[in-house]
Amino acid sequence: MLENLNITKKFPFVMISFALLSALVTGIIAYTNTSEELKTAAQDKLFSLLESRKATLHYYFSNVTNDVVFHAQSSTIRNALSAFTGAWAELGSSPTEQLQSIYVEKNPYADGQKRAFLSTNNLTRYDRVHKQYHPEFLNLTTLNQYHDLFLFDTQGNLVYTVAKEHDFATNVLTGEWATTHLASLYTNIMSSNQPSNVLFEDFQSYLPSNGDPAGFIGTLVTNMHDVVIGVLILQMPIEPLNAVMQVTAGMGESGETYIVGPDRLMRSDSRFFAGESILKTKVDTPSVNMAFDGNSGVHIITDYRGISVYSAYAPFNFAQLRWVIAAEVDEHEIMQPIYNMNYFFFISTCIVISVILLFGYLLSANIARPIVNMTHIMNQLADNNLAVNIGVAERQDEVGYMAKALNIFKKNAIERDKLQQQLVYLANHDPLTGLPSRQHGTRHLSEMVAQCDLQQTKLALLFIDLDGFKTVNDTLGHTEGDALLKKAAHKLQESVRTHDLVARLGGDEFVVVLSPITTDNDYIDISHRILQKIDFNYSTDNKTAHVTASIGIAVYPDDAHSAQDLIRVADLAMYQAKGSGKNKAKRSANNL
Repeated sequence: MLENLNITKKFPFVMISFALLSALVTGIIAYTNTSEELKTAAQDKLFSLLESRKATLHYYFSNVTNDVVFHAQSSTIRNALSAFTGAWAELGSSPTEQLQSIYVEKNPYADGQKRAFLSTNNLTRYDRVHKQYHPEFLNLTTLNQYHDLFLFDTQGNLVYTVAKEHDFATNVLTGEWATTHLASLYTNIMSSNQPSNVLFEDFQSYLPSNGDPAGFIGTLVTNMHDVVIGVLILQMPIEPLNAVMQVTAGMGESGETYIVGPDRLMRSDSRFFAGESILKTKVDTPSVNMAFDGNSGVHIITDYRGISVYSAYAPFNFAQLRWVIAAEVDEHEIMQPIYNMNYFFFISTCIVISVILLFGYLLSANIARPIVNMTHIMNQLADNNLAVNIGVAERQDEVGYMAKALNIFKKNAIERDKLQQQLVYLANHDPLTGLPSRQHGTRHLSEMVAQCDLQQTKLALLFIDLDGFKTVNDTLGHTEGDALLKKAAHKLQESVRTHDLVARLGGDEFVVVLSPITTDNDYIDISHRILQKIDFNYSTDNKTAHVTASIGIAVYPDDAHSAQDLIRVADLAMYQAKGSGKNKAKRSANNL
């Protein structure tokens, strides 16, 4: 071969030719293999992201299910439903008109804020029950991001809602909203007759909520004897679904995950459309149809926007929900690393050819170096190092990650501060009455004693014990006893001046620190006011107990010279008041 060429020319020519051929073949093979590996890796990553979202969604619905069962079996829901049902019955022949007028039509709050309305003070039993339970249910829906909480009796009457929309106080079997999916869920739950069996109703437009998408979840409520007394239903929020599906980490600039219902309409909002997509954007793509047939996989399709995408799809089934979950990234973004690799391969090949042509003789002696360099480059591409540039849509560098991490640290710091404030409050206040605790009250008394020493003033300490509290606990029960303590605490706060302190020592014992006082009339007047306010009959379930107060008074510095001595002297005076017939205020042995 090439016998007529000089060896000094033939060898470089042969070396250059084989080097070029080797480089081209190696490059093409590496490009082909790497290209397929990149595609496979991208598909595997996309499907992994899909499975992660699917698991998170399943976890969310499991938590919601457990939440519904927990609340339906709680004494609060049971007692509230029984109380609302009884109050409903007392409203007579037109409860719907009465309650709609009070809580919806005449509600002083604007639409969307009517849940803030607590009480009309119209002295009806329903108003009292509403005033008792509404704050707790409002707090429950707010903390758990539920749009509304519904309590139905066994006749289909919606006896309570948090949001007070136009479905409130209607009958879902015979009323205006009998054809809604809320009514359908109520009927299915009552038909199941299985306590703790949680049923879902998929998102649909719900007219009482201004036509917004609404999904419902609920179960039966039974009393302590397992007798069905009604139904608890929660109106599910959209925001948690969006929070799960709109996580952009790992999805690049064009990736998204979303949910599709059997009607081929979205059940979560698209990150690419302004406003809501749920129940508005139709997704009738091959991947969605294959998922509804029970299949899962990854394919290249044209998505609902008319863009070619890599689409990972899988069915999502939970209880009565039959959805499809899809994760998609634009084909152009998936192929971009391959395009980049092709470009770099072309540039590298041109450089190699130029070097071989210009430095053929040197290349024949050092042919391995460019091959090693090229192999190193191809290995880097095969390791998919370019993926580091497709992490976050807002910023694709370390600064973006640091900004996100700093934002998380800031949020955590805020949460820690809130928790610390809550712990300080709990440490210094009685959890039942909300009054300052024994520790707080004692500390405040010591501070006021020191202040009196500096300012040459006086203070009075009232030691108060409830007469008849044990009777309430023994005859009416501890729950009513706790309610009595709250009522007594409230009346004590009404009786004192704004700068005075009321604290609970424990049990049915309270102290009041009156500081400063100028004359004896200051503590005498307040003591008489307390005796007047805490002198009432406390009754429930046809059982009655009479409650009064016995007050012991100690004045600083006349009766004692320290905070502890003041408490001791006032305590002894209180026992003197009890011994002289109760419902009295005593300072030492003098009856006031």
